Amino acid sequence: MPATARHQSADSAALIGGAIVGGGLAMTGLCFALLAISTPFASRVATGQAGGSTGLMIAVAAWVLAVIAGAGLLFAGTQRLARIVAAVRLMARRPSPMVRAMASLPSDVDVAVNVVPQGGRPIPVVVVGPFGVAVVHDLGTDGALRRVGAYWETRTADGWLPTEHPLDRAARDADRVRHWLNHGDLDFVIRVYAVVITDDLSIARSPVCAVITEAQIPDWIAALPRQRSMNHGRRGRLATLIHGATARP
Repeated sequence: MPATARHQSADSAALIGGAIVGGGLAMTGLCFALLAISTPFASRVATGQAGGSTGLMIAVAAWVLAVIAGAGLLFAGTQRLARIVAAVRLMARRPSPMVRAMASLPSDVDVAVNVVPQGGRPIPVVVVGPFGVAVVHDLGTDGALRRVGAYWETRTADGWLPTEHPLDRAARDADRVRHWLNHGDLDFVIRVYAVVITDDLSIARSPVCAVITEAQIPDWIAALPRQRSMNHGRRGRLATLIHGATARP
């Protein structure tokens, strides 16, 4: 089997597996919540008919745990499904090993594609996790960008035109996201990182933008320091805000 076909098969298997896991988590969480709310057990707890004060306390605790577990599983499942949808959109745009790397990120990491913070050009990929936010630019291998001496050019319908350095572009997009998030309605400060994905080892990282290969994406994400103020609820709010700013095809 050709390498491209093997990669596409692996992409599909990873996405299907992730979708099954996400759907299973969401359905399990929904079942927990429905059972806790709509069963006769919930009625007995609500009316105090649970076998005395001790039994009532135990019943209430069990009911609360069931609701919390259901909500947690439902949230985890929907977040995983959102990440799979983002990976599918990325694959439809341009099949790449980056798709596998993004789809294999931990469950507490979310990926949004084509994010438009307060207008302007879309940002290709924005990753949300316990570390805060990472703006990801992929130079790719489609020949749309080339280096000419110390300068860069982008291919357009009118030919090759000068463009900014890809690291500067990623850093500016990170500044756009940082300003958008930290001057909005959120009540906490967000750390924002910038990274460029490329196989060109001659491109050196800058003080404000990392440079890694596609294979290094999971390790780079895992190495980002956790933001102490980023609890589960805040991460969920942040992911919802960023997914809500994605450009629709």
